[in-house]
Amino acid sequence: MEEHIQLRPRDQALRDTFTPAEGLLFWTILLTMTVSSWYSDPRSFWILGFFLIVGGFCPVILITHERTHPFFVDTLWTRFWLLSAPVWLAALQFTMGVLQDPLVQSDIEGQLYFKLLPVNHLLPVSLANNTTWITVLGIGSIYIVAMQLIIVPKSRSYFERLLPCLCLNATLIAIVGYLQKILMLDAPFFTAGTRQRDFFAFFPYDGHWAAFALLWSSACVSMALLTSRYHHAKEFIQSTGPLYLTGASLLGLSGFLVHARWPAAILLLTFSVMLLTLAVSFLAQSKDPHRKSIALCSAFISILAFAGGIFRAFQIDDYAQTSGALRQAAIEMFRDSPLFGWGIDSFAELLPFYADDTLLGAPHGRATSDLLQILAEVGILGCLPLCILITYLVVRYVRGLHDIQLTNHLMIGCVGIIALAGLDSPFMSPATFLSFFVIFFSALRWADLSRNQVDEVDAKPDLVIHEDHRSVPFHTDAYEDQFK
Repeated sequence: MEEHIQLRPRDQALRDTFTPAEGLLFWTILLTMTVSSWYSDPRSFWILGFFLIVGGFCPVILITHERTHPFFVDTLWTRFWLLSAPVWLAALQFTMGVLQDPLVQSDIEGQLYFKLLPVNHLLPVSLANNTTWITVLGIGSIYIVAMQLIIVPKSRSYFERLLPCLCLNATLIAIVGYLQKILMLDAPFFTAGTRQRDFFAFFPYDGHWAAFALLWSSACVSMALLTSRYHHAKEFIQSTGPLYLTGASLLGLSGFLVHARWPAAILLLTFSVMLLTLAVSFLAQSKDPHRKSIALCSAFISILAFAGGIFRAFQIDDYAQTSGALRQAAIEMFRDSPLFGWGIDSFAELLPFYADDTLLGAPHGRATSDLLQILAEVGILGCLPLCILITYLVVRYVRGLHDIQLTNHLMIGCVGIIALAGLDSPFMSPATFLSFFVIFFSALRWADLSRNQVDEVDAKPDLVIHEDHRSVPFHTDAYEDQFK
């Protein structure tokens, strides 16, 4: 359980009151999450352009943070550049790759054909697409917006205000999705979608909705567990905990309505794990008078979700053969250019050169595996910066003095999305991409704030060592002043 340090009312008010930078970041996250989740077309350049504008506003938040923060903040810009390094390196790789465009058009008897030219795979490669740069900078801006959550907030109270708003936003979208199914509408709101029946709420592809629901159902259960630990004097059923569980159930159980096989299965299985965690926590730690009833209900719904997830995992999928062929094409593309890949958004353009006969004649934009597609498009060296950063942050958290329960619970949703990325394309959706990094960076920042004093979390430690180990002379004897 996170330690709670008693503070005087004045110190607590200083800690928990929003600074101007915290206020700006709060509304920025709330606005971007609302826009990206209520207008969820993954191919919308309006959304990517919107994030590009918001991303350019982020340095203003950091400058405000530097000038208005009440405590010491050391190496602010160093941390910003290190954390955002994957974005700048990806943009650099794309820019350098434009010098090597592997596709050219050839006119043969009045017909235009594409030809794949040999290129130097020791250098970056990019397709000269006029819209790809919007994708590169838009995705990078989404990351930078979410990344500020590990830099700016100075207290856990910040996340106790932000996460409930985002959980409510996700729950409202789930309600819209259920109403859609009841009314038997033919298309999602605000977008034409894929003209297929596999949509939910504002998401044209319900696999993206499943990924989004997975993250926020985990966040809802995590907040319910946090509420049970904070309100010792109040019964759980009289707190906000049941509201969180209601939202989590609306989100998690929507997996039964999702057409996509693996997203539905992983959503239901992850929701089952979260409910089982809640049941075990109430039985082992809680002193609530209704703990047995709460644990029993949670365990029952967990069993139902688990059974549904197993059933969907072994369900016959008519799209399985096509998915396997697309993943095999991505593997072949990666083998031909393992270091830098073929460039962002190159999979759909190069697929005709790698697809087997079953895929010819039909457009396919994704490899049905984000992990394989990223390897095929940016290669090993393109993936390394982000992988190293995420690994470092996770190892840094694990090596801490003690575990933080809310961080552990939020990380369960992140692990579920990474597992899903091997079997589907959750990160294609801007709403899911933003949600993943919002939850990931919020979890890590919560851990930092729980392990350190509020005025020390962003300050360098004062090193005091014995004089025998000092590298410069240090005088400790009494001074004898003489007047001459």
